[in-house]
Amino acid sequence: MKYPRTLTAVAVLLGLALSGCQAAGGSLTVEAPAAVPTSSSSGFEAIIQAAVEDRNGTVLDTVPAPRLAEGQATAAYRAKRVQDIPVVTRSKAGFRSSGFWYTSFSTTVTVESIDVTGSEAIIHFKELTEEHLASTANGPSNVPSGYSLPQTATFRASTDGWQLDSISPSVHGFGLPMSIVEDGRRRP
Repeated sequence: MKYPRTLTAVAVLLGLALSGCQAAGGSLTVEAPAAVPTSSSSGFEAIIQAAVEDRNGTVLDTVPAPRLAEGQATAAYRAKRVQDIPVVTRSKAGFRSSGFWYTSFSTTVTVESIDVTGSEAIIHFKELTEEHLASTANGPSNVPSGYSLPQTATFRASTDGWQLDSISPSVHGFGLPMSIVEDGRRRP
């Protein structure tokens, strides 16, 4: 080589310059990305069951205590439920003024599919609910009315696990149960 001393000097200077780029005193710490909680059909189903029972309970004269724990739902889900209560209450009052009211219900939720992508889980499920009515003319009925409704629940991952973010019916419009309030389709 023609310039061995110059090449050596450049290498030494480059080494000294680069040594200033290293972390001082100790090893470099790299944070691991936040872990997405594990998902199971039974875990999602239990949260959905509690949420649907809470929603359906709003049509009863005496609304039962909530079953869905606060940490199991996002703030957005809880805010929507708060907005829905007055709408359901008005519908319930109109139904009552017609001489009818609900006395009890029984709900079963069946998860049909789960799609987890990153920090979001989409759960398709079917709700089967039987409702018992009473009327001013005949009193309580022993024959329940019922419905089967396909729906979609969206969950978001949080540090505490999966949180329910929304539930929406797969069918829309007329014929939905009184307890379901769709955005933009509010009952009078």
